[in-house]
Amino acid sequence: MNATTRRARMVAVAAAGLLALSACGSDGDSDSGSGGADGGQESTGGGGEADGESLADLSPQEVSDRAQEALGSATSLRMRTLTDPEVIGMGLDLHMDQDGSCQGSVTQGDGGSVELLVRENDEVWMRPDAAFWQSQLAVADQAALSLLEGRYLYGHMSDAEFSQMAGACSLSAMQSQLGSDEGSGGADEVGPETDYNGTPVVTLTGPDDDGNEVTMLIATEGEPYPLLVRTVQGGTDVEIELSQYGEPVEFEEPPAAQVLDIADFRTGDIGA
Repeated sequence: MNATTRRARMVAVAAAGLLALSACGSDGDSDSGSGGADGGQESTGGGGEADGESLADLSPQEVSDRAQEALGSATSLRMRTLTDPEVIGMGLDLHMDQDGSCQGSVTQGDGGSVELLVRENDEVWMRPDAAFWQSQLAVADQAALSLLEGRYLYGHMSDAEFSQMAGACSLSAMQSQLGSDEGSGGADEVGPETDYNGTPVVTLTGPDDDGNEVTMLIATEGEPYPLLVRTVQGGTDVEIELSQYGEPVEFEEPPAAQVLDIADFRTGDIGA
């Protein structure tokens, strides 16, 4: 499971760390007033437009500071890779909140995919597909795979089988990365206002730690949330979409008949 986790964290940290396009501290303007929030997005007090001032009129440093503050204050968000997982070898679609709840999926090419449900950084339900059972959980027997098809493993974050994978969908961990990433360069340019999925945005560009160009689309109405991050990983363009800011993470517990306790899985008592 380590390879999957490393890639999951790489993408998650990319979405967070890329906000630190400039490593300097805030110039003090990042807490200037806020407008209301659109599309269910929460208010953090640092609006995309304050006192008639457009993000497009601010310096790259100021835009980066405001976007970083907004992302760091978000109580929940959905992070989704838009690039084909077959191309980059990894895909994420995770809705997570600061309480540690998470709902979504992780895909790893030939390594298979897994659905994740995490409740307040404690209880974990994980439903792997056949390839994931084989490659990440070492289930080779075809009869066992047939019995496990469509079933969830249930346990807790303290269980070794879950701690790394479930930890990859941690909003608080992603936000803490914002505060610790010192970056290597500065944001270079703020582009003119444009539109992303019906929301007015500005484009912020600059280098990441490896010198690759990063592009972010940042909302200019309501909070200055980053809505799209484009970067390069392993020579391939990668797009990460951030949405559903402030919306609660909701899921239903799987039916008991579809759940296998991790203790039973360890002993091979997978039932019929």
